[in-house]
Amino acid sequence: MERSTLSTLAALSLTVTPLLAQGFGFDFNPTAREVELDTAVQVFSTPSGPITVVGGVFVFRSVTIGAGVTVRGVGPNPLVMIVLNDVVIDGTLDVSGRDGERVDTLNSPNFPALGGRGGPGGGDGGRGSPIATGRSPGGEPGYGPFGLFGLGGGGGLLACVPGCGRGSAGGGGSFATAGDVDHLLGAPVFSQAFGAGGAGCFARTLAGGAAGPRPFLDAREENDFLGDGIDVSSLRVVHGELPLLFGGFGGGGGGDLAFDCSFTSPSWLTDSKGGGGGGAGGALLIATYRRIIVGALGRIVADGGDGGGGEQAGSNTHGGGGGGGSGGMVVCFARSGLELHVKGETWRNGDSDFVVSADGGIGRQGPFGGAALDAKYPVAPVRSTLPAGGYGGLGLIEFIVPFGTNADGTNTVLDDGITIVSNGVALTGANKIRYLGWRGFQNAAGVFVDDRGVPTGQLRGEGDLRPSPVLLPIL
Repeated sequence: MERSTLSTLAALSLTVTPLLAQGFGFDFNPTAREVELDTAVQVFSTPSGPITVVGGVFVFRSVTIGAGVTVRGVGPNPLVMIVLNDVVIDGTLDVSGRDGERVDTLNSPNFPALGGRGGPGGGDGGRGSPIATGRSPGGEPGYGPFGLFGLGGGGGLLACVPGCGRGSAGGGGSFATAGDVDHLLGAPVFSQAFGAGGAGCFARTLAGGAAGPRPFLDAREENDFLGDGIDVSSLRVVHGELPLLFGGFGGGGGGDLAFDCSFTSPSWLTDSKGGGGGGAGGALLIATYRRIIVGALGRIVADGGDGGGGEQAGSNTHGGGGGGGSGGMVVCFARSGLELHVKGETWRNGDSDFVVSADGGIGRQGPFGGAALDAKYPVAPVRSTLPAGGYGGLGLIEFIVPFGTNADGTNTVLDDGITIVSNGVALTGANKIRYLGWRGFQNAAGVFVDDRGVPTGQLRGEGDLRPSPVLLPIL
């Protein structure tokens, strides 16, 4: 990991010294129930006077987020915390995207259904019915990180042929994955799980928006991360494909329903509009010379927002739904190790309460006219034929911790710097393996293996983290 990740941290460390000289190193211990950290400009009140941070790089002596406290990252840039001492999270550190707007009005295409805002450094969702002065041919595509237009999920299409009856849905934003088929665990597969928006028309002949493009060039999955890793089984360095820290990709807006296909007809004011796409999860980097501790009540969340349901009443009976935003990116660099207190059971065993997550959003659907889709978990056995938005893809979780000796019996030296605690007991061996859910690196046959070359058999996010973490060493 001597290249991308360390070069990023080295560049940030050049910022730390002058900031400390100006008194920027202070203890961050918020007590309000909700606290925002704005990565554009943030002003702190301190005993020595106000401190202004521009650009999203925050330097603290220590960080303590107490139980019941939520610290929410917002703004255009990734949220970066450089911390000299321990980071203790007993509340929630949240850089998630927001939900797209649900359509609860009738015949109001001149008021676009807004896409959800992306988390810090993440893309916004696309708007439903985006043209406020005329008929919209489709929903707006989702945005990529830093406001890059069109890199998220595709917009749903306008339904205007007589008898069609429904606009199609927006596609989900993609990141580590396009959609999230793994989460189905054997349930029936449907198009939205692959990231595509649900088809429009009563006969389902109007294509939904496509899942957004993934930001990776080659077909191998093992290098889909930021930084450099070590595959111990083959004694090789694995160079990550990502060049910098950024958030996820927004979902596309849903398509409208019209009674004719003219773009000059005044009848456009009676069109039924599609829902807004979900905003993407943002980017979070925590780097400390000491420990990062996520306690029994603590969570780190970088989830994508859900797409809003289209007309009528958010139920996608006329307008298509917005696609879900992808998860974002969470990078934890802890020189003295990382301690995670897991929540209940693993996802593989039916528990979706995660200690760290960069999960994708879904396309929601209200109960009017069909079965409601309100949440990704638990997996519903049957999906409606109405055009709900596509699933947002999973994001990335990376842990950068000291290299070890496999003292914990997990068949990898890369997780010795991570302590997994369940009900007050530090886990080792098979229990630590199943809660952490590390996939390993790919062998010549493309199979993910541990340090001994044994297949790990892990899906993405089987443990108490979703997706599974990438483990990078501090040598």
